[in-house]
Amino acid sequence: MQQFKSNRRPNGKSGKVSKVVPAVLAVVMGASGGGFALAAETGATSAAPTVKTAAAPAGFSDVKSGYWAEKHIYKLAAQGIVLGQNGQFKPGDNITRQEAVTMAIRFVGADKELGSIDSAVLPTGLTAGNYFKPYIDLALDKGLLKSGEESDKDGKAWGTQPASREWVTKILVRAIGKEADALASSASTSFADNSDIASGNLGYVSTAVKLGIAQGVENNKFNPAGSVTRAQMATFFSRAESYITPTYAGTTTGIVTGLTANSLTLFANGTSTTYALGAGTVYYTADSDTKSQASALKLYTKVMASGAGQQAAYVETVDAKAQVETITGEFDRITGSDTLWLKTENDYPKYQYDAATVFLDQNGSKIDPKTISSGSRVSLLRETYSGSGAILTVQITSGNVSKTDTGTISAVDTANGTVTFVSSTGLSEQYRLDSGSIIRYQNEILGSADLKPGSKVRYTIENNAVRSIEVTESVERTITASLYQTAADGSTLTYKTASGALEVKLIANGAIVMIDGKTASFKDLIADKTQGDQVELTLNGNGEVTRITVKQREATQLANATISSYDPTIKLLAGTDSSGKPFAFILDANTKLTYNSAAPSLKELETLLVKSQGRGVNLTAVGSRLLSLDLVYKYEGTVEQVNGASMLLSLKLDNGTSVKLPYGTTGTVVQVYGVTNATLNNVKVGDRVVASLYADRVALQSVAVQTTQQFRVTGTTPSANRLSLDQNGTASAPYVDNANIVNAQGQQIGFSGLTVGSMVDVTFNGSDVAKVRLSDSVMGTIQSVDPVSRSVTVLTSAGVTRTYSGATQPLTINQNGTIVSGLSTLSAGQHVQAVVQPNGSTTFTVFQALNKTFWKYDAFTQTVYVKITPGSSEANTFKLSPDAWVHQGTANISVQSLAGDDKIVLYLNNNVVYELAKQ
Repeated sequence: MQQFKSNRRPNGKSGKVSKVVPAVLAVVMGASGGGFALAAETGATSAAPTVKTAAAPAGFSDVKSGYWAEKHIYKLAAQGIVLGQNGQFKPGDNITRQEAVTMAIRFVGADKELGSIDSAVLPTGLTAGNYFKPYIDLALDKGLLKSGEESDKDGKAWGTQPASREWVTKILVRAIGKEADALASSASTSFADNSDIASGNLGYVSTAVKLGIAQGVENNKFNPAGSVTRAQMATFFSRAESYITPTYAGTTTGIVTGLTANSLTLFANGTSTTYALGAGTVYYTADSDTKSQASALKLYTKVMASGAGQQAAYVETVDAKAQVETITGEFDRITGSDTLWLKTENDYPKYQYDAATVFLDQNGSKIDPKTISSGSRVSLLRETYSGSGAILTVQITSGNVSKTDTGTISAVDTANGTVTFVSSTGLSEQYRLDSGSIIRYQNEILGSADLKPGSKVRYTIENNAVRSIEVTESVERTITASLYQTAADGSTLTYKTASGALEVKLIANGAIVMIDGKTASFKDLIADKTQGDQVELTLNGNGEVTRITVKQREATQLANATISSYDPTIKLLAGTDSSGKPFAFILDANTKLTYNSAAPSLKELETLLVKSQGRGVNLTAVGSRLLSLDLVYKYEGTVEQVNGASMLLSLKLDNGTSVKLPYGTTGTVVQVYGVTNATLNNVKVGDRVVASLYADRVALQSVAVQTTQQFRVTGTTPSANRLSLDQNGTASAPYVDNANIVNAQGQQIGFSGLTVGSMVDVTFNGSDVAKVRLSDSVMGTIQSVDPVSRSVTVLTSAGVTRTYSGATQPLTINQNGTIVSGLSTLSAGQHVQAVVQPNGSTTFTVFQALNKTFWKYDAFTQTVYVKITPGSSEANTFKLSPDAWVHQGTANISVQSLAGDDKIVLYLNNNVVYELAKQ
């Protein structure tokens, strides 16, 4: 346990204090009547208990699942450091100084040394509630408090004064024995309000931040005079436990030596302690604040358990690494009743075992050690946690082995034809493959090279050889094959193996296609029965294709070629490629045809081909045989020129080539979003357009200008493919293809990925929606505004710093619906929403801050209710935006976790809450 130096007061006591504590009320009200004790006292603490007696919480009704401090509250409650009242913890209540000291004494495990209330003597001018006096008396003795620093103030009792953040930090640093570091520290902190930290406390704050047990609040401030809530206090002390080694009643930290569905046995300091596990037990890991599961507990790992009456209330995995080692070798003999000998090339190492050692055969069944045959391969599991190196298990891994088991592949040696498994009992086993070994994954026969370490398998061994391996859960692997066929919707592909067998695979979402080292699309792949692309397919654990890499192709691809003639008699297509080089290819029944219809036949298309002199075409051919023909009926590109004299529209396509498309004096339909009766005069150089041709001639039939507008989502109707939008008060409900809705990173999310209130960038081809993309929008706090470089730096809700530059694109500010230009209205500390516009500019919506007291939340109407002075005309209801950022400090919380009387700050725009911060 942490040792403290004595810190006697001028009027203090000397000698040992009494260790008798009378029973007191579980809830002790302070002088102000504003708080309750951090934990209940139930009786004497003069003797170390033999049965675990820490409090075992069944759960607090006001600590919801997922609450940011849930782990720390339940951990300290299970250790007996904190308790609630009437099933509630009151996490948002501020803590007083006397409560903080009480918690600190229990935190360091010094409550066994408490004196009685009657024997406690406090310095003159240091007033506290009777219940807390023994704790404060002991804290002064231990040096947690120093009498010269503590006294009543302004007629108010010292004990009932709110504990400030800097004061709590000082007590915390002393509690973990780091006061010397604090006194030696002269470094300032990086907080914006560093100057507000008392000079005598600066070293303590700096040390606590360095150790990671104290953090700042929003706007890069420490807020030294700010109050501390019960949840924050529990979190401070929970994180600080790594710096002390106290012994809490009911708490054991040790190695898991026994584990069932209902119990956990820990070995620590030469003693085993068994805890019962039940529905009220919560599980965590040391490196995460998110709940874990009982199934995550593993034998021989380091775990901390706390609970009363040997019923575990809180279980935390401290170190997930198993404290064991495996020794494999050739068994020689057993002598006496406790010695096992192995045989090596030059020696006979011996190992001592005891009555607790378990001997197992290849199938994991217990055996008599005397039945092990000399020459058998064995695996010894030896513990490394007690210092004795006891042998836990001895298992035969080879001999004349025949069994079926489940496990994981740890190694594959294709050169020597062996596979090493980690069996269901955790032991390592190596077996040989032979010509009769069958390896299967789902309905596919695999080779030994397809086996990957980490794959979960079910395997059968016969006479020491692998008879079968069934991969039940695979890891990533690769296949080399010839591409035979691809689905039109990109959902599957069929490939031909080296043996000529055909296999079909699903394409995983987000699968990557690589051709010549560059990212390509699924439609760029060439599939053919005889001369398809030679590809390397990467498969995930579910057997889905996640990556397709073209290794070799024999086909010729011509993009933006031009037809000069077509002979339907011999089905010969002639023309020139984009460089003017002539070509001639033969079409057949297997040629894949693409045009402006679902599945055009060659007979249907021949009429167009005969009349298609000068029409663009995209071709894929092998030798003289045409594999695919894509007859161009529209072009997408950027306008280079609209020549009214020659009546030509010049476009630069995405591949860098240019085309000139003729149009007539009438008949060409022009569509521009928001423009009625548009003509070619509305088409400008630089516009991106979709230009469609007539079916029977190479001439412009229509031009759709591509524009992007920003809207706010007001509703979705997926069944009708309708998206309800609002733009500056104007409502619309365009038709949208579910596949064309993507997030800000371009990943497909569909209607389900949109929420009411979201900002979206809608791209139109004319009046038709081509794509809906979530706008690049963040909420956060302005860190700095640089008028010279015209830049604004924002700390986002995700904790990431992002800088917006107005050097190339303007920055505009929206204040309650009024748009203003210039940066003079922005300043550090303002809470904003930054939205990047389709043209690349950024609009900052500045929120109005209102400090309020929370009353309730109506989830049905998404309304926040706050308390107001009776008779006041101020508003007490505020609409919560669907994408509002709700948080406490840097931790995101749910609005449902707020409790009555919580202090909150509402950040509003047009009286709608876009950010809610719990204080």
